[in-house]
Amino acid sequence: MSEMRCVVDARAEIGECPIWDDWYQLLYWLDIAGKKLHRFDPSTGHDAVWDMPAEAGAVGLRARGGVVLAMRHGFYTFDFTDPTPRLVAMIEGEPTTNRLNDGRVDPGGRFWSGTANHAKREPTGAMYCLGIDGTVEKKFGGIDISNALCWSPDGKTMYHADSFTWKIQAWDFDAATGAVARPRTFIDIPREEGFADGATVDADGCLWAAHWGHGHLSRYDPAGRLMHTIQLPVTNITCPCFGGRDLTTLYVTSATFRLSDDERQQQPQAGGLFAIETGVKGRPERRYAG
Repeated sequence: MSEMRCVVDARAEIGECPIWDDWYQLLYWLDIAGKKLHRFDPSTGHDAVWDMPAEAGAVGLRARGGVVLAMRHGFYTFDFTDPTPRLVAMIEGEPTTNRLNDGRVDPGGRFWSGTANHAKREPTGAMYCLGIDGTVEKKFGGIDISNALCWSPDGKTMYHADSFTWKIQAWDFDAATGAVARPRTFIDIPREEGFADGATVDADGCLWAAHWGHGHLSRYDPAGRLMHTIQLPVTNITCPCFGGRDLTTLYVTSATFRLSDDERQQQPQAGGLFAIETGVKGRPERRYAG
């Protein structure tokens, strides 16, 4: 590992879900609580911002152009030439205190997002999948805060964390049907290391997890063994993704959420977007086919 930089000093309340667009060499990311969609151009250092009508918890690339968003209780598409998100489908039966959170496009071109309960610690949330045809399917329930959603390079394993279980689970995944089966513990995280937030998988099949509350990234091999960690200068890191022309730059979002005034002074780059030159190669993000 080499250079680490704060490339956007955004001071986001909850920076989240960085996604690299390999077609245009741009990075999209969110400030959930700030209700903002960001587009960072590393060639110029410019970070463009669009206001959203509600909290967007996840963003994914779209094969037709633009992006797909998981926002509050619905899935939307967004074209950067038109500032109005377009509703695709709403989810049904979720408590009003829940909202869609971390998400990603799966190996079959569907867009997934699970909900998070932000009123109290109760497993009232669920995992949803937006199909290519625009319909929504509830995959499983019993979730408190849905995070760390990503897939192995061969598309046969799905990873997911319910953050307050301090575990990352692995599921068997069928890319043709979107079916999941046989959940099992992939990683047990010691509580003193902070819970798992967002995650991504590199070209070697190793999983990189952000530890909220502890400020470090962990890289685990495909068997779940810890390989190494990277410490960041902020406590609440939220999600990593690989980007850059050779996909070896690791972008990491962070948050100022629930930091005291003293903590904000001690962490002046909290809420920023960081870039780390890793020497490890990532994989291109999949695109929603709907």
